Amino acid sequence: MEENRENQTAARSNGERQKREAPGWLKVLLRVLASIFTVLLVVVAVFLVLNRDQLNLDMVKRYLTYQALERTDEGQGVEFTISSESDNIYAALSDSLIVCNANHIWVYSDGGTAYVDMEAALAQPVVQTAGSYALVYDAGGSELYLFSGRVLVWEYETTGDYELITARVNDQGWIAVAEQATGYKAAVTVYDASQNKVITENISSSFVMDALVSPDNNQVALLTIGQDGMDFVSTLTLYSCTDGSETASAQVSDGVVIDLSWDDGGLWLQEEDGVRRLDSQLQELGSCSESSYYLQSYSLQDGYAVEYFSYYRSGALGEIVVLDDQGAVTGTLETEGEVLSVTAAGRYIAVLTGSELTIYTSGLEEYASIENTGDSLRALARSDGTAMLIGSDTAHVFLP
Repeated sequence: MEENRENQTAARSNGERQKREAPGWLKVLLRVLASIFTVLLVVVAVFLVLNRDQLNLDMVKRYLTYQALERTDEGQGVEFTISSESDNIYAALSDSLIVCNANHIWVYSDGGTAYVDMEAALAQPVVQTAGSYALVYDAGGSELYLFSGRVLVWEYETTGDYELITARVNDQGWIAVAEQATGYKAAVTVYDASQNKVITENISSSFVMDALVSPDNNQVALLTIGQDGMDFVSTLTLYSCTDGSETASAQVSDGVVIDLSWDDGGLWLQEEDGVRRLDSQLQELGSCSESSYYLQSYSLQDGYAVEYFSYYRSGALGEIVVLDDQGAVTGTLETEGEVLSVTAAGRYIAVLTGSELTIYTSGLEEYASIENTGDSLRALARSDGTAMLIGSDTAHVFLP
């Protein structure tokens, strides 16, 4: 009886062992599948390495963002109708297009829906965007509008006969507004993201040309211009947004600074013949100037700057120059024929000519391109690698 129990136990053990052991054909199949999987991994890895500039997080973002966008047979966004006024100003805002002129402001979606369609009296309209924010104001006038995405979130109007000199918003929605003030050449007021007044700096010694809040919202930069004998002198002064105290000041140019930008690494100063890079203490790190050429366009980005110079006033033949965050030239690109527009956003640079649109990375490596059939007159680069192509009365999205 004991022997029978042992035999039964042994039989059960053998049966369980046979169940655990895979059949020979299954072992072969698993080895084949493992080999195929390994080969696929190698192929995918090689493909990703060879196409690392095209395949990135922005590609994934584009796939998710534009799934619902109506497209042409070629896979591009369909054209939609916009205002055809000759004085239109255009700006890209995230996945939207801002169009404004002396009488009107529109904010269009990529599909052409007008989320904002409002009348406005803007004798000299100015549009400035940062992150998901956009400011539209009347330089020399009294009206200012702040948009967050496709929504108007703040309207401001100067009191009395005072005029707006300049206004800027940063990525966090903090705003610096410079306007005329009694007894001063200008009053610069900083507002936080909820449009609450933070500080006001009254300037009496020189004329304010620009004002901008720092990326961390701790300081505000005031660009002023005055005279030293017969020469104009531009000075940049930093003030604390906590108590209004001066934190740094330096003469930055013997001429006129036409634009100002501030990122985590320092400040960009755009002049008529080139650009300068300053650190947080206003010490110059580097610069690029081409006094013998014509500055046709520029773009001051987070960590780099793009300058487009032409050999002729008409814009025919030229050179695109890219500078890094230390103000050193990191790349140049010769252009042939007429360049219609050069813009940058994020890590992408859009160059539109009469024959094609080419998207480059900030390292001037070609990322994508498409033929310009002659309808597109300008291209607005966007931070996800797309671009908004604008014609005389239509617009559409280019999707790489």
